[in-house]
Order: sequence, then C-alpha cells, then structure tokens
Amino acid sequence: MRFVEIGQRNLKELYRDPVALGFLLGMPLAFILIFSFAFGGQTTGAVSIGVVDEDQSQVSKGFVSYLQNIPALRIISPVYSSQAEADEELSGGGLSIYLLIPRGFGEAIEGQQIVNMELVYNQADPMLPQRVRPIVEAASLGYLDISIPLNIELAQKEAQIKDEYVNYLIPGMVVFGLMILIPSVSGIMVRDRTRGFLSRLMTTPARPWDFILGYTLPFVPVIIISVAIYLGVGVLMGLTIVGNIGLALLVLFILGICCMGIGMIVGTLSKTEDQATGAPWIFIVPLVMISGAWWPVEQMPSVLRVVAEAFPFLHAIDASRYIITSGVGFGAVLPDLYWLTGWAVALFAIGVLLFRRSMTS
Repeated sequence: MRFVEIGQRNLKELYRDPVALGFLLGMPLAFILIFSFAFGGQTTGAVSIGVVDEDQSQVSKGFVSYLQNIPALRIISPVYSSQAEADEELSGGGLSIYLLIPRGFGEAIEGQQIVNMELVYNQADPMLPQRVRPIVEAASLGYLDISIPLNIELAQKEAQIKDEYVNYLIPGMVVFGLMILIPSVSGIMVRDRTRGFLSRLMTTPARPWDFILGYTLPFVPVIIISVAIYLGVGVLMGLTIVGNIGLALLVLFILGICCMGIGMIVGTLSKTEDQATGAPWIFIVPLVMISGAWWPVEQMPSVLRVVAEAFPFLHAIDASRYIITSGVGFGAVLPDLYWLTGWAVALFAIGVLLFRRSMTS
C-alpha cells in the first residue's frame, strides 16, 4: 500500500502551503465572480457616440436631443456639423463611432419616407456597432412616436483591413502572452531563494539594483521575441498592420517591463515556488478579461471599466489596437504611454524597496 503513504505525504505537503491552496481553490471562484458581475444582468456603461447633423433642421436637432436622454448612449458634445470633422476624430482615435444624420432627414420624417442614416465606426472595435445599432434603431422608431421606414447602414472607416476580428483579437492575445512573464520572473526569484543561491549572492557587495537588473535584463529579449512571434503569427492569420509597427512595439515593450515589475514584487513576497507561479494567475486572467482583450469593455458595468482603466493592461490593448488597425500616431496614444511608463517606474521602485527589505530581514 505504498501509494497510500505517498498520497498522505503529498496531501500534507499540499495543506502545508495554505496560500497556494487558497489560490488553487480561489481561481474558479474568481472566474465565477468576474463573469457573473460583468455579464450577469448588471447595468452596463453608456456607449460614447458622436453625432454628425448635416440636416441642421428642427427635426434633426430634436432627434439629437432625444438621443441625449437615452441612458445607454453618451452623446459627445458638441455635435459635429460636418462628416469630415468626425472622420478626423475617428482616424485620430478620439472617437470610436458616430451617427451620420444626412441632409433631408427632417423632410423624410415629416413625409413618412424612408429615413437613411449611417453608423460609421473604427475597425479597431468591430463589435461596437453591433451593440449601438439596435439602440439607435429603437430610438429612431420611438422618435415622434410614429413608425417610419428606417435604414441604418454600417460603414467601416478603414476598408483595407482583411479580417477585423483578427485585428481586434491579436493585440489582446499579445498582452495576455506578456502577462505570462509575471509567474516566470517570480518563479525564478523564489527558486533561487529556496535553493540558497540568493543567500550566497547576498554575501557579496552587490546592491539591490544589481539583483533586480540581473533578474530582469535576461527577459528583455524574451519580450521582444515574444511580441515579434505573436504579431508574426497574427499576420499569418490575417492581421493587417495599418499603423506604425515600431510604435506598437514600443507600447507592448513598456507593458512587458510592467509585467516584469509585477513579477519581481510577487517573487519577493512569495514564500514558495508554488505561490510565485500560481498566485499571479488569480489576478492575471480576471484583469485580461476586464481589459478588453476578448470583448469590448463598453459591454461591462462602469465600475469594472473604472477598475480596468486603473491598470496598464487596458491602455496597452487600446493603444496597440488603434495603432495597428487605425494607424493613429504618437500623439493619439501619448496618454496611454504616460500611463504605462508611470506604472513601469512605480513597479520597479516598489520591487527594489521590497527586495531591499528582504535582504536586510
């Protein structure tokens, strides 16, 4: 009955590490809570949408006012007077979708004729018009409390995209792949500490920065190669790179630095290798889920959107997605770069501080 003895020994080892056991049991609970809260009937945030009123009639202005009172929509103010102005905002990343009210809108409603409108959207978020269209249709049919023939066309801003779903998916998957650096970095640090290698290094004149750079610099080429592989496979799958690939690589590289910083913190705080490699997943997957990697953040409750915007992952996904798909320039993603850089600096500073304390304890 040797298997019983072996099983008893492994069971004791498992329960001797309550933190790792808690993460093991807590991961399914985290999934359930995130999914149920994000898609369990909670009120989602309003979708930001621009409006171009080319008609400029009393009827069209009344319709815009009617849209402004719909909770599911947040009409960007002021209303655009020309489509060229809205297209410029759309190309620059300041706008994701807008409704074009054409000339003759008021006459068509008053004459009970077919009303034509367009929802023009950026292919960086191809699922957004599918959510906005039924809202606009319901508002249009409810306006003036009459039933009129209605035709709302969907117009893509970027026509050169081969597969808009692939262009939407790949940036999120690249970010998810970079987050795997977190358990990798933390696992190596804990492994060296438990094996005594780190203790022997601490007897040398090395400073905390020497240890930090020694553990992180080898991962720099890993970040570069990983991003290149992800994007290369994406191209083979149909990814169309419209914008500056160098700018997209810069955004993703800074995020990789952030992930290494988180890995250092986790590695310093973890007691065992199981904790270091298992603990990060309890927040990696939920953060990816609420950061827009697999579905639009607009579909989630506003409180989750606020949480996601506080972390660097949403900013990296949005910036890289708009660069690759829409071709936006440096100025359009500069706020995201500021956010990512700030996180990278803060994480490394915290990592050095915690590591210094662990050296003296």
